[in-house]
Amino acid sequence: MWTPLARQQQDKLSEDSSAVPRKRGAYRASQKREMTKAFKQDALESAAWKVFSTIGFDAATIRDIVSVSAVSPGSFYNYYKTKDVIFDLLLIKIIKRVRNAILHSRCETDTLEEMLVKSQSAVLQELLSISGAPRFFELNQHHVRARLFIMPETSEMLDDLKKKLIQTVNMLHISPDRMNFIASTVLTTGLEALLYIAHNPFLDIQNVAKLSANMSAASIRAASAVSA
Repeated sequence: MWTPLARQQQDKLSEDSSAVPRKRGAYRASQKREMTKAFKQDALESAAWKVFSTIGFDAATIRDIVSVSAVSPGSFYNYYKTKDVIFDLLLIKIIKRVRNAILHSRCETDTLEEMLVKSQSAVLQELLSISGAPRFFELNQHHVRARLFIMPETSEMLDDLKKKLIQTVNMLHISPDRMNFIASTVLTTGLEALLYIAHNPFLDIQNVAKLSANMSAASIRAASAVSA
């Protein structure tokens, strides 16, 4: 015979057991939505990269990006709202890749020249491994320059460089503002090296890296010899 307490316990077990499939179903549905979102975002970002590296940011429209992606316009507006947002996102991803490449190229015992050559070479090799990167920077260089030095990701990369410069050259007497300027010019020289290769695709990467690095090293040593 079932007592009231036994019935309550049985009802509770039935409710719990029926709730498990619902939770699993909700999880699967949520997982599917996230996968769909990731797929659409990847398609839109790949399409935006193709458009920006083919006709440039100024000429590009959201319609162009959506057309290449085969994703609905509604999805673009849900995820990005404007072409500026997706452009910034692509640039941030490139900066992160470049920073990782630079960090992996360095050695604690490097001299200034060795560090700069390795860094410049790593940057050029990383960027040239990305389809359309030289053309992307060539077409959009004014937009890249306008954004580059106000992005937190760039600040992190410049902080890495400043720490390395202090390790390799006597620069403790240099003011923070001047250090920022010196590090920024090294980064700008690297960008110019990429644009140089973009116009001359048959140039040897290592030779360009050495040229760029030696120019930067000479400027850094000259700056370090001047009191703040």
